Amino acid sequence: REYIRGDRKGWNKEVTETVGLPLLAGITEFFAGDYGKAVQTLTPVMPDVQRLIQGSWAQKDIFQQIHLHSCIRSGTPGDLAIAREILDQKLVNRKIKNHTPLNERFIKKMLTVHETQG
Repeated sequence: REYIRGDRKGWNKEVTETVGLPLLAGITEFFAGDYGKAVQTLTPVMPDVQRLIQGSWAQKDIFQQIHLHSCIRSGTPGDLAIAREILDQKLVNRKIKNHTPLNERFIKKMLTVHETQG
């Protein structure tokens, strides 16, 4: 937080302030087990994470995985809908029509587990 205080200007400050701090807060909430709060924190910044954070797609995918697992572990209908959107967006990004059999089993299990709990 000290990095973004003061008169500092530029791309690094902007990305740290608008994406980095919320991303760090969401990851912290995830590992603290506050999955619903992690979803609330991560969802608004995820498009900017992929666009602005530097690193390989594999490195940035870790953040997306934390977001996905937050949605699933939260288990609310709204958060499960976000999880489904994340998985469906992967199809669009990879230009494929259907989920792999493994992803389909994962989605069915995710929905079944949370439907029986709800």
